[in-house]
Amino acid sequence: MLRNIFHLPPSTPSLSLLVALATATGCGLGEAGQTGRQRADCADGVSSACLEVGLKLLHGRQVFRDAGAAGPFLQQACDGEEWEGCYELGGMYRDGRGVGEEPRRAADLFEAACGAGHGAACAELGLLHQEGLGVRRDLARAADLFEAACDDGLGVNCWRLAVAFEGGQGREQSIVRAAELYARACGDYDYGDACLRLGRVYRNGSGLARDPRRAAILFERGCDTGDVQSCAELAGMYAGGEGMTQDMEQAAEFYRRACGRVRRGDGESCFHLAEMYQSGTGVEQSNREAERYYNLACWNGYRAGCIPPPLSSSDST
Repeated sequence: MLRNIFHLPPSTPSLSLLVALATATGCGLGEAGQTGRQRADCADGVSSACLEVGLKLLHGRQVFRDAGAAGPFLQQACDGEEWEGCYELGGMYRDGRGVGEEPRRAADLFEAACGAGHGAACAELGLLHQEGLGVRRDLARAADLFEAACDDGLGVNCWRLAVAFEGGQGREQSIVRAAELYARACGDYDYGDACLRLGRVYRNGSGLARDPRRAAILFERGCDTGDVQSCAELAGMYAGGEGMTQDMEQAAEFYRRACGRVRRGDGESCFHLAEMYQSGTGVEQSNREAERYYNLACWNGYRAGCIPPPLSSSDST
């Protein structure tokens, strides 16, 4: 019997239960054996094995999370030109996870990985140069690094580079170039704020020909990614009949999507939706819903919602 073999008292859980518990906590017996072999391989100088052990410890995959223990393995991996190890270790030094917070050390590690073509490391190094953390603040260098990361397929960096072109930060100002990059980040990577910013360029005609219909398409795409400001912009266009037939029901729908939840939505959109419920514009009149959305406006930081106009007592629905 298994209980006799392992000298377990009768009250001890069965072996199958122990295995199930170990697996559920990330300590499966098979995985533990695999990790042990990788540790041995790392000790023999196999840098890829050091990387695997370091990543498991850092992220708690198949073993208990232990950032402090992950550091030496990632350092060995980095020394062996496993660039993901340099990148992950750089993040640890940047944030002070399992090691002391050392932005300069983080920058050196990101630089090593970026030089080997690791796009995410280029992006992180760019952010350090943008903020002047551990390195000299250098917006032109930051833009170069964002461009490398964008070319590596990391869409948020296309957006960062577009912001640089739009604002003339590290790049000569060019709305045309910014628009190209926003279009890439929005269309190829569904990055909502890029859709929003490009939509505003077309809505306002700032640097490009004004095109409200194109702006509306971009705002809808941004809204579909969860960008509440895009939803709010589109709601305003429906409410004002800007580039489209006025449609207050659609305006209410997009204000509702922009309002979202407490502290996660656009307070002004909550306020506009409350006004629509109070007056019965585009929605069925309801003081109860009006009060609800005035409260959401307040909770989302729109101060006018905290002191709403008086509600009529004629409707209590």
